[in-house]
Amino acid sequence: MTIENKYFIPPYKVKIEKDNNDKQLYSVDISFITTKFNSLTNTIEKQIIDENGLLDNNIIDFNSILLFLKNSIEEKLTSYFKDNKPQFFQFLSDWMVYKIIGLENLMPLLIDDHVQEIYMDKPNTPLYIDHQDFGRCLTNIILDENELEHLKTRLCLEKNAILNLLNPSLKVELKTEKFHIRAALDIPPLASDGLSLNIRKLRKKIWTLPELIKNNMLTIEASAYLLFILKRRFNFTVIGEPGSGKTTLANAIDLLTPTQWRKITVEDVIESIEQTQFNKFQTRYSVSPFESQTNNHSKSKEIIKLLHRSPTWVFLGEIQTEEHSKALFEALSAGLVGIQTCHGRSLEMMIIRWINQHNIPLSSILTLDILIENSYNFNDWKIKRNVSRIAEVSKEQLFNKQPLSKLDDLKIIDIFKFDQKNTMLVKIIDLFETPTLKLIRQKEGITKEEFENEINVLTKKLSYLIKNSIFDPNKVINYLLEKNTESLKQLPHIN
Repeated sequence: MTIENKYFIPPYKVKIEKDNNDKQLYSVDISFITTKFNSLTNTIEKQIIDENGLLDNNIIDFNSILLFLKNSIEEKLTSYFKDNKPQFFQFLSDWMVYKIIGLENLMPLLIDDHVQEIYMDKPNTPLYIDHQDFGRCLTNIILDENELEHLKTRLCLEKNAILNLLNPSLKVELKTEKFHIRAALDIPPLASDGLSLNIRKLRKKIWTLPELIKNNMLTIEASAYLLFILKRRFNFTVIGEPGSGKTTLANAIDLLTPTQWRKITVEDVIESIEQTQFNKFQTRYSVSPFESQTNNHSKSKEIIKLLHRSPTWVFLGEIQTEEHSKALFEALSAGLVGIQTCHGRSLEMMIIRWINQHNIPLSSILTLDILIENSYNFNDWKIKRNVSRIAEVSKEQLFNKQPLSKLDDLKIIDIFKFDQKNTMLVKIIDLFETPTLKLIRQKEGITKEEFENEINVLTKKLSYLIKNSIFDPNKVINYLLEKNTESLKQLPHIN
């Protein structure tokens, strides 16, 4: 085995190794000897229960439990060690918290910001992960029956849901000071080999568009074009397979909407970024997931209700079902504008799914503006995510007042496409001649010179941010939305 990397996530040590077949192992070890503290941990746990009862009966929120235990344990440890606190006091108290809540082995993966996704196919098998820097890795962690039961109970409590034979699936968002996750659990009879687990880590650090460009997800030229279109308030649909970075890209675009817009999000699991921290107007709605047995606050109902809430821009998250799709296209037809994500292998396959499976009228597809196709693949064990296409729906039928009678009448125009030889997005057509630009030209009377000047300003601004590795959301938002575009000969320093 070759050691690829080592790093420390208090109180855990992480080591990533590669074998002769390039298979990667992510191994975790505690940074101190824990066996001599097991008895002390049990004593402190008993004291806390004697004083407060079972925590789940009084405190439901998981973050509150973690904070309560942390404070209680540190207080009691201080009385044990008195004036002689060991150097690893904080590590010890953290470990005791994780041990008492029954998630000692899972916690290192939850608090490691490099871990993007966690998988367990069936009980008694090692967890495996997607790592930000090393891609897919097998871990040395196997959750026992008690740990799985603790996790299942905690997620059910957080969602106030029941997981049983009649309801064998559960999807839960869990947010604490140390991590933010979306967990999906399936049990028999649905999961035929026993409980299966998928935990997606929602990154605490916000991805911004310049950082995605730096990571080769898309190009500066394509990004400048998208920002030009975004400013004019056209709708965006990001399509791709699970794990292709759809929500990450949608959030990065959504961050750069003008500050004066009134923004509303409608999601079953909140994956949008809270933007009031950036002085934006934003209201977020959490609706029932599609697998929920109750439909009191369904996504489709809330999408329709948006028509009476006067949004400038709508973030709809993931459009999953026929009901969602019908509500989306009704909203688009009624004039709502925003961004949404959809699962699909390609733009064409998504459109066919809308028409054939979700019964969306062919003419409704004309309400779509910018279509972004994401893809991902493995390079050895590393995961490569990128935008493979940016396309638009031709509006010729609208200009010529011609009805769409068959699928062949619908034209998808590629604006940028991924070139395998150069491994980057390349421009396919003159940007001034795209379907969306034709609409903008008709509305604004913008000349080609004016268009190219604005694109040039955006390109220079993005280049400056990338060159100087300026990815802080506040700085990116303020700089890219700055109105002064008179001269970029002396670019300002961003503090």
